[in-house]
Amino acid sequence: MKRRHLSSLGLVLALVASRPARGQEVQRVDVHERGLVGRFYAAAGASHRTGVMLLTGSGGGIPEDVQARDLARAGYAVLAIAYFRDREGNPPELAQKELRNVPLEYLFQALDWMKARPEVRADRIALMGESRGAELALLVASLRPDVAGVIAFSPQELRWAAVGGGGAAWTLNGAPLPYAEGVYNRDTPMSQFTDILDGAADVRGAAAIEVEHIHAPVLLISSRADAMSPSARMANDIEARLRAHGFSYRVENVQYENASHLLMGFGPGLTEIRVRNVFTMHFGGTAEGTEAARNAGWARAKEFLGRL
Repeated sequence: MKRRHLSSLGLVLALVASRPARGQEVQRVDVHERGLVGRFYAAAGASHRTGVMLLTGSGGGIPEDVQARDLARAGYAVLAIAYFRDREGNPPELAQKELRNVPLEYLFQALDWMKARPEVRADRIALMGESRGAELALLVASLRPDVAGVIAFSPQELRWAAVGGGGAAWTLNGAPLPYAEGVYNRDTPMSQFTDILDGAADVRGAAAIEVEHIHAPVLLISSRADAMSPSARMANDIEARLRAHGFSYRVENVQYENASHLLMGFGPGLTEIRVRNVFTMHFGGTAEGTEAARNAGWARAKEFLGRL
């Protein structure tokens, strides 16, 4: 889901939370190459640093500048990549307009673009995403053995349908990948996921991300109070699947109480929004619990990256 800070106070608090990553001047390069659209961040003079590809959730657009800069100040080379436009149609130069039939080759190309950068150590690129972006990070890593790590905030264990339903979210070699699709109910939004997770095993199996094919450590970060998707349950399922397949890499399954679905980043986070003045969309948790979880989770993500 897309996240916006609601006031300058939120930005100030976020900057305070990022103080451990101070001290390096960050340079940003706007990326418009071979169909790729995003922003690349690295400290001045950086060379062969661990790379991080940032992925948004179902809000689309380019991941937040403040997150990318914070990681770059901490010594990482960061590609904040847009893979479909946001609700305002940004970035307009990106061909992909919605989270529907997104070609995974676009993300493969973004990985290859990072590997060719002198600032990046080619064999040490991690993927970091939230919600549908976490789904994408796990999916891409299951198909690309050169991914060095995965950080999945509010992870998803299945390939879910396109935003808006009625089709696949992801394609590979021009073909839509199998997906699961529940029925959305505004009063019980979790049921669109739990009905599938509690339902027929063949449906789950067809849509399951084959996380056991990942060749890298995995960090799962979720909230037990998530009101958008049962991400803590799915994190447990992902960990169980990895263990059952004898996964030989490190797996960390970190869960917080009283926190929002929107966990990627630091400082205050949204726990609800008003949609078109018609209804309130709840993300779960409390403001205090969400901020604490975001700060702790962001620090945990940096610690994870530091050990790659």
